[in-house]
Amino acid sequence: MTTNGHGPPVEPPADAAPPGPTSLEWGAIWRPAVSISVFLLPLGLLQQVWVDNGTIPRNGSASLLFVAVFLFLAAVCGFGAARLATDRLLPHGAAAAGLAYCIVQGAGIVRRVIVGEDLISPLSFAYLALLMATCGMLGAMLERRARRLESLRS
Repeated sequence: MTTNGHGPPVEPPADAAPPGPTSLEWGAIWRPAVSISVFLLPLGLLQQVWVDNGTIPRNGSASLLFVAVFLFLAAVCGFGAARLATDRLLPHGAAAAGLAYCIVQGAGIVRRVIVGEDLISPLSFAYLALLMATCGMLGAMLERRARRLESLRS
């Protein structure tokens, strides 16, 4: 049926991509995620080592500065993913920033296991992944706005 309930059923075109996560462009996700991980990984490991050594306090202003840089880089990652994607910019930005977080957090977990330290709560991993994905969506939103401004200028 059509949207108003009258008439014959309307079939989607044969070449239409199915809705859902399969229509994401993975090249637009993994490329910015790996690129941003090059910056996030050393910063994350540096923060972890400095907090564990007592060089900076866990809840101090230096740790807060690290978190601000991480969230900014997540927004940059989302911007890059949206720049590479043709449509569905926000899901691409969220997925790219989430993937970058998983890469960096995975390296941090491996480091803690090798050193023999305890892992923090898995709930915090999920919370931080959602926070990074949200910042990735913010970057993607800024790219979407930049696209609209470019289209108005031309």
